[in-house]
Formats: sequence, C-alpha cells, structure tokens
Amino acid sequence: MCGDTAPTRSAELVQPAEPAYVGAARHFTSELLGLWGLTADDRIAAELIVDELAANAARHGRAQMSVRLTMRDQGLVITVTDSGEAPHHDGGGPDSTPADEHGRGLEIVRRLAGSTSIHDDERGRRVVTTRHLAPLQRPVAGVTSPAS
Repeated sequence: MCGDTAPTRSAELVQPAEPAYVGAARHFTSELLGLWGLTADDRIAAELIVDELAANAARHGRAQMSVRLTMRDQGLVITVTDSGEAPHHDGGGPDSTPADEHGRGLEIVRRLAGSTSIHDDERGRRVVTTRHLAPLQRPVAGVTSPAS
C-alpha cells in the first residue's frame, strides 16, 4: 500500500434517546477515540460535542439516538441522530427554562467542530459535525513504542 493515508475507521452506538444514556455516549466516544490514538485535545473536543448533541437528542428527540464516529484522513465526523416515533410533548413541564437559555450548546458544538450541518425530516434529526484532527502519533509498521 502506498501513501500515508490512514484507513477509514467507523463505529456506532445505538441506544434509547433518554437522559440516562448521555453518559454512555460520552464514554463510548472517549474510549473509542483513545483506542484510535487521537490527541487529548481532539478527544476532549469530541466528547464535548457528543455530550451536547446526545443531551439534545435525549431532551428533544424521538425513541432512539445513535452516535456514529468516523475517522478518515485528518478528519473526525461525528453524527448524532434521533429517530423513531416522536414522543408526545405536552408543553413546558416542571424543568423547563426560559427560551434564552436554549441554543448555547449548538454554538459550542459549532466552535469545536470545523463544520456542522443539521438535517430534519419525518424520521427525526441528524446533526453531522466534522473536526480537523491534529496529526496522529501513528506507530511505524513492525515497530513498537516504548512503554510509559
């Protein structure tokens, strides 16, 4: 194989769109990106992106959410989708907050990711972000790195 291009890696976690599962999405992201060798800064940024998008999916989403992480070349694509039948919302509820407190999370996501797009349709909402990654510390084939 010629060139310095890393193979595309991808993994997906599908779970209920409920607040209790947001931590699992964050943990999935942290563990997987650690295995993939991303820098601490890139892992932390990705965890924050996933945390915010999974929390939004749990709060406003449908029956289930999925978190897909795809790494190709020097970019990490994070896709969070909520899908299934839309739950019935009866209004504000006891934990509702003023409208001016909403929407800050997506601004944080936009600042952490190089690009963000939102796609709504009858099946749910899909948010796709792409973050340019720092150069990876890839081991040379056949050479092991010293233990820390």
